[in-house]
Amino acid sequence: MKIPIYENPFKDRPKRHEIKILLSYPQYVELRARVQGVLTPDPHMPGPDGYLIRSVYLDTIRDDGYYEKDSGVQHRDKYRIRAYNNDDSFIVLENKEKIDDRICKTSARISRADYDAVMRGDFSVFEKREEPLAKEVLALHRAHGLTPKVIVEYYREAFTHPLSMVRVTFDRMVAAGMNTLDMFDEKLVTSPVFDKREVILEIKYDDAFPMYLKQLLQNSGIRLAVSKYVICRDKLRQNYICLQ
Repeated sequence: MKIPIYENPFKDRPKRHEIKILLSYPQYVELRARVQGVLTPDPHMPGPDGYLIRSVYLDTIRDDGYYEKDSGVQHRDKYRIRAYNNDDSFIVLENKEKIDDRICKTSARISRADYDAVMRGDFSVFEKREEPLAKEVLALHRAHGLTPKVIVEYYREAFTHPLSMVRVTFDRMVAAGMNTLDMFDEKLVTSPVFDKREVILEIKYDDAFPMYLKQLLQNSGIRLAVSKYVICRDKLRQNYICLQ
């Protein structure tokens, strides 16, 4: 997907490694117990069961974000609007940029009114915003038809290391929105994307992969090659659902 604002999106910006692994439910239970022995629960996690994340993913009229992985595009972008625990007082517009296994996220807070406007197809609310991300999303909407495509929902448990930038998350009950693109719709119906309660493990770190995590992860799961966005879009396609 062409980036109209950043000529070099990773220049002078934080870059992290990201690894995704698909775990069976028994593997998740075992690995979670191990992780709890060496990592600290994220202070933003409200309880032991984690927190709800809902995201509305945006893509172009040609679905560039959906197809770019298979097309061999090195620099990939995922645009989304995210909320936590169904709370509309804290809504974030995000872009997750990825080159191989290196990631960089940019974000901008938006209001519920801005969100509602975007859901109506009115991206002009970003015209007066100063953030480069808001300008970028507006440009992509006008040039390439960037619009909402799917809701991705899951429950996340997050753990961090007190002396490093390592972050480990377990994403459970990953589901796709099946009847609406509005993540605040009270009539939202979601459908699980995995048949056997699989869990997505994500590990983010800055430089060298920590040795203690290598030991914890021995014989754990399958390296995941696709994103939750793609998995949830596939769920809609399998059910012949088009929400646009």
